[in-house]
Amino acid sequence: MSLEMVKSFMKEVGWGFLATSDGNKVGVRPMGSCVWMGNELWAATSDGTEKITQLRKVPYAEYCFSDREGKHVRIAGPCTISTNNGDKLKLYEAVPILKNYIKNPTTPEYVVIRMKPERIRLMAQAGKGYEDIEVPK
Repeated sequence: MSLEMVKSFMKEVGWGFLATSDGNKVGVRPMGSCVWMGNELWAATSDGTEKITQLRKVPYAEYCFSDREGKHVRIAGPCTISTNNGDKLKLYEAVPILKNYIKNPTTPEYVVIRMKPERIRLMAQAGKGYEDIEVPK
């Protein structure tokens, strides 16, 4: 599978799960509105949430996007939290549904998680092992 097929699969399943840790406890939560911006995976969230607190302590995370049959893609890498209004506006315009939740993209509560993937793995069929997908450079 190519990266383009991974992106297509992500769109098809819609929601993924984001795992973060503060070094002691792990948190996993559903995440929508993830979009590729060049070679990074971006997602919108609110400042002050558990995931942001954890990412500030341990700036590394993993997404998992799965279908009902167990086919899934795992994407892991270091993350930064952007409060840059240019980044926030770019994501806001790329993901129209954000307008239902964020009225003003420059509000300080809205932040962008920017992941630079180091590893992308696909399990095309449940229990059949992982295939490494080439990471964008």
